[in-house]
Amino acid sequence: LVFLDLLQLMLVLAGGSEKAAEGMPSASLFRLIRLLKLARILRPLRSEVFSDLLAMVQGMVGGMTTLLWSVVFFVLFVYLVSLVFRETFGRKHGATASKFFNSVPRSMLTTFRCSFGDCTSSAGTPIFEHINSEY
Repeated sequence: LVFLDLLQLMLVLAGGSEKAAEGMPSASLFRLIRLLKLARILRPLRSEVFSDLLAMVQGMVGGMTTLLWSVVFFVLFVYLVSLVFRETFGRKHGATASKFFNSVPRSMLTTFRCSFGDCTSSAGTPIFEHINSEY
């Protein structure tokens, strides 16, 4: 403990002038020593009291990859379905439903909205009612 405090004191003194720091080790060595001292704060996390907390954190970190892949597959599914809807419903100009599928981004937005239950037009009528009447 005293040794680390002396090293920090040397770092402060050496930081004032470059000539004094020429004979001393680089400041990155002192920063590394400070990080090691900071890492001592994490030592109590190894005790039995924090074992459940660490298990929960490890579970959340492990679940992030699963969550990431599920989002990737969902976006891929929405993209593929919106391409089909764009080619099927977006080609007919002047139709009420075609404005929801006239481009791929607009089709993706409409498909995303419909996947969560908000599949209505601005007037409040369901989009697929328009599709049913037009096609």
